[in-house]
Amino acid sequence: MSRRSKIVLWVVGTIAVAIGGLVVAFLLSSPAAIDLPLDAPTQEIPRDWLEEDPSSAQSETGTPDGGAEPTQPAEADAPSGPTVTSGRLIMIGDGKPFGEEAYELTVSEDRATLRSSGRFWFKVVLATVQITFEQTLEGGDDLQPLAYAAEFHAPLGFDRTVRATIEADRATVEGSDGTEEILIAPERTIALGTFSSYVLLPRLFSLHNEDGSASFDILVFGGPPGGGSDADSAGDGLPVLTIKRAGTAFLRAGELRLAADRYQVSSDLGESELYARGDEFLALRAGDEERSMWVYRSDYFPNGVEVEDPASPR
Repeated sequence: MSRRSKIVLWVVGTIAVAIGGLVVAFLLSSPAAIDLPLDAPTQEIPRDWLEEDPSSAQSETGTPDGGAEPTQPAEADAPSGPTVTSGRLIMIGDGKPFGEEAYELTVSEDRATLRSSGRFWFKVVLATVQITFEQTLEGGDDLQPLAYAAEFHAPLGFDRTVRATIEADRATVEGSDGTEEILIAPERTIALGTFSSYVLLPRLFSLHNEDGSASFDILVFGGPPGGGSDADSAGDGLPVLTIKRAGTAFLRAGELRLAADRYQVSSDLGESELYARGDEFLALRAGDEERSMWVYRSDYFPNGVEVEDPASPR
């Protein structure tokens, strides 16, 4: 073997050992697969959400194209005490799952609390790295944010903690990079963290919409380590998020077909469509043909769900 060949083999071997060591380090330091602390078992889709005949509904009250008039969410009686709802989300990017999150939302007369836990995962060389997290978001009776806390646990010591308190016109944010104060307009400011915080958007819309649209300044928290806090400084101003009612969409889960409220969500973070049933979040879709993201309620749709193409036969 020539001297040059020996050098090449030595370099390749050194790189292989380094990559192997990196993979082992990730595997040893990445949180193991876990059962999420919050339990959100599979639940049955309410019968009044479903169409009686999904395949060929024809009626005198049908839409101009011959389809059935979508069933609208039923009016619920006002609860006598706090209401607690729970759910589980699955996140899919470009057709591949990359995260899951279970949440519990408690709403009382003067307060709302969203608790969640979940994990993200992604490939690094030959290893699948996991990031686990817990999150709590507290708000007032109009869902105006009062406090936020999140902890992200990542391999190789890349943990991240975010805590925020909101008082009057000021948000104080404490994170791994230090503390900052952000001036806000409290009457129009909301907080977004991990994907479960989007569950609040249908409720926020119902509380604040005017002529089918509602706009908010957003404090953006959450995300995996390295993402940082996207809450801009007071001098730069906060990002703005606008929710617009955009008619009715049909969702399909196997043989089941249900009508959902469709919302267009626009912000500096991008454009997306949100699907809900009254105040109940169902799914969020963003991206285009090249890059896409799909977040949906896996407790309602354990085998997946899709938005029906309006041009497809029913």
